[in-house]
Amino acid sequence: MPLPQGLREWLAKESQLWQEEGVLQPGQREQILARYPEEESGTGRMAFVLRTFGVLLLGAALLLVIGHNWDDLSRTGRLLTVIGGLCGLHGVGLWYLHRVSRQGSVLGALAGCIMFGAAIALTGQIYHLDAHQPDAFLAWCVGSLPFAILLDSSLLYVGGLLLAGCWLGAETAHGFGNSWRDFASDPRPLFFLLIAPAALAAYRRYRPLLAGAVAWSLVVAWIWRWDFSAQYMMLPLIIASLHAIGDARARGWRFIGGVGATIATIAIGQIRDPMTSHLFRTDSLACWLILGGAAVALGLAIRSRQFLRIWPAGIALTILLIGLGYELAGKGHDVFQVLMIATGNIATLILSVWLIRLGLTEGRLRPYVYGSLVFLTWLIVRYVDISKDLGMLTMAGFFALLGVILFVLARVWKTQREAHQPEVSPDYRPAWLESAIAFVTPHRRSLLWIAVVLQVATIGWMVWHHQQPGESGVRVVLRCRPVDPRDLLKGEYVILSYDFSNATEAQHRTLLAEFKSLHPVPKDSGSGEAQLWNLPADSAVFVPLTRTTDGTVTAGDPTLIRPSQGLYLQGLTRYTELRFGIEAYYVKEGDGKKWEDLARKGELAAEIGVLPDGRAGLVSLKAMPKVALTTVDFRTLERFSLAGNRAQSKSVKLASNRTQSLVISDAKAFAQDFQPAPLNGQNAIPPDFTKELVLSYAVTEKFNVMGVNFVAVNRAGPLLIATVKTHYDKPKTLGSIPQAAIIVRREGIETVEFREPNGQLVHRKEVK
Repeated sequence: MPLPQGLREWLAKESQLWQEEGVLQPGQREQILARYPEEESGTGRMAFVLRTFGVLLLGAALLLVIGHNWDDLSRTGRLLTVIGGLCGLHGVGLWYLHRVSRQGSVLGALAGCIMFGAAIALTGQIYHLDAHQPDAFLAWCVGSLPFAILLDSSLLYVGGLLLAGCWLGAETAHGFGNSWRDFASDPRPLFFLLIAPAALAAYRRYRPLLAGAVAWSLVVAWIWRWDFSAQYMMLPLIIASLHAIGDARARGWRFIGGVGATIATIAIGQIRDPMTSHLFRTDSLACWLILGGAAVALGLAIRSRQFLRIWPAGIALTILLIGLGYELAGKGHDVFQVLMIATGNIATLILSVWLIRLGLTEGRLRPYVYGSLVFLTWLIVRYVDISKDLGMLTMAGFFALLGVILFVLARVWKTQREAHQPEVSPDYRPAWLESAIAFVTPHRRSLLWIAVVLQVATIGWMVWHHQQPGESGVRVVLRCRPVDPRDLLKGEYVILSYDFSNATEAQHRTLLAEFKSLHPVPKDSGSGEAQLWNLPADSAVFVPLTRTTDGTVTAGDPTLIRPSQGLYLQGLTRYTELRFGIEAYYVKEGDGKKWEDLARKGELAAEIGVLPDGRAGLVSLKAMPKVALTTVDFRTLERFSLAGNRAQSKSVKLASNRTQSLVISDAKAFAQDFQPAPLNGQNAIPPDFTKELVLSYAVTEKFNVMGVNFVAVNRAGPLLIATVKTHYDKPKTLGSIPQAAIIVRREGIETVEFREPNGQLVHRKEVK
C-alpha cells in the first residue's frame, strides 16, 4: 500500500533504527519498505514531474557540451567520456538509493539509461557504424529494463515501453515488403516479452495509467510490416474481458480493443468487398495462442457471472473462428463469405451495444460515447457500401436518422437511473511473484550495480567488435562512387557509395536464383517463383575483392554463398541495396563540404580494414585522383538485326531483366544473337573478332517510346567503360526492342562495364 511522502520517510528512518537495535532481522527492513512504497500523488507527483523534465533538460545540456568538444577529443578520450558519463549518472542514482530517496534513485536511473542510449549512438559514431539500426533500440531497451524492474518505477517502465515500440516500429520500416516468404522472423513475440514486466507491475500495484500505456503499446504490433492480422487487433479486447467490471485498469484495453475490433469487424462485414486475408494465420504459433487465449477468456468470463465480460471475449473468439474457418475451408465458397459478412456486421453492433451498456453500468460517459461512435461508424460505412443503389432522398433520410439516434443516445444517458458498479482494483500478487520479490529486494543495490556493469560491458563489446577490422584486418582502399551532393552530407557525416552498393539487374537476378536454390519453396505451398520480388531484408551477402595495380580493390559479383578463399566483404541486403557497415563516415563539423566536392568529382576513396570473415570497418577517407581514362573510338554495328527479336538468344535470357547487355567476342555467339539485314543492296559484313568486340545494350521491356545509344567509350588499362544513355524516341518498328550495338578494338580488354551517364554501374561483363 503506498504511503504519503512524509509518513514513508518516517518509516524509513525508524526502520533503520529498528534494524540497528536488532528489532528487525537483516533483510526485513527492505521487505517492509518494498511493501509500503512512497505515494506519488498530489503535490509530490507534480514535483516529481517537474524534476523529471529537469533531468531531461540537464541530460540534453550534458550531451550538447560533449558534442561541442567532441571533435577535440581523441578516440580514447571519447570512449572515456562516454563510459565516464554513463557510470557517473548511474552512480548518482545509486547514491540516492543508499539515502533511501526513491525519487532521486529513479531520476538518477532515468538519466543513466538516457546516457546509455547516447553511448550506443556515440560509440557507433566513433567507429562509423552503419549497421542494422533497430538493433540499437533493442539493446537500449534490454539494457534499461533491469532498472525499471528493480526500482519498480512507472516512469522507467513507460520509458521501456517507448523503446520497445521504437524498436518494433524501426523493424517495420526496415523490413517492409521483402518477399513471398512467411514472416518466420516475426519479432512480435519478443516485443510482448519486453513489455511484459510493465504489464506485471501495473497489476501487482494499482497503476491504471501504466496499464493504459501497455495497452497503447500493442498498437505498434498491429502495423508490423503492415500486417493487419485480426488476431493481434483482437488481443486487447481479449485482455479487456479478463478484468472485473469497475476495474480502472481495463479502460485502456477496452478503448484499444474497441478500436481494433471495430476496424476488423467493419472490414470483414463490407458487403461489396469484404476483407478476406490475414483474418487468421494458420502458420503462426502466436495466432493459435491468441485463439486459445480468447477461449480461456470466454470461459473465465462465464464463470465470473459478469455478463458484460462475456461480450468482448465472445466477439473476439467469434471473429477469430470465422477467420480460421475461412483459411481452412472457406476460400472460394460463396456461402461462407456471406456468413462472414453477416458475422462481421452483427459483431460490430454487439460491440457498440456492449460499450454503451458498459458506460451505463459504470456511470462513465466515455465508453458510452465510444459505443455510440462505433454504431454511427458502422451506419456510415454500410451506407457508403450501398450508396450507389440509393438516391438523394434516401441520403437525406439516412442523415436525419443519424441525428435522431444521437438525440436518443443523449437522452438515454441523461435519464438513466441505474445504480453504478463500484470501482474495484484488486492487486495481482501470486505467491511465486512475492517470493521472487522478497528474495531480490535485499540484493537490489548489488543487482543495480550489475545492471550498470552490463550496460558498460555492452559498450565495451561494441568497441571490441568494431575495432577489430581497423586493427587486425587487411587494409584496402575502395574508390567511392560519385553521388548526388544533395544526398551526400547529412548532419556531420558523409554518406559513402560504392560500385557494389546496389546490385545491378543481372546481379539481382542471380542473387534471387541463389536464394531460391538455398531456400526451395515446397510445391504445395502455393507460393510460385514469380512472387519473389526482393531478397528478404538482412540476408547475408558476400562480395569478393581483387587488388588492382593502382593500390585499390575492385569488387566482383555479389553472392549469397560465402567464398572459400580470398578477400571478400560480408554484408546485408535490403531490396537491391547492399550494406557492409562502411557507408557512413563521421567528420569534423565544417569538413563535409571538402569530402562532398571530392566525391562529386570521383576523387574520394575510403580506407577500410577487412577481417578474414568479411567484416569490414572504415579507417579513414582520402583524396585519390581519378584513374586516367583514354577515349576509345567505336563504330555502330550496321546491317545486322537481333535474331528472333533476341528473345531466343542462347547467350542470355532476357525475360526477367529490364535491361540487358552483351559482350560478344566470337563469331559463333554473334551468329546466335544477330542476323544479317542487308541495306540498299549492301551485304552485311561481320566484325573481325580476332581484333574487335561487339557491345550490345537493350531495354527489354517494350517501351515503344524509349531509345538507346552509346554516348562514350573510355578505357583504363584492361577495363573498358561504355556509357549508355536511354531516352525518349519514336520506335523504329511496332513492338521492337530499343537497343544499340557498337564495335570496339579488343586488344588488352579483360572487363567491360556498362554505365549510365551519372556513373551508375548497370552491368559488368568479363571478356571471354
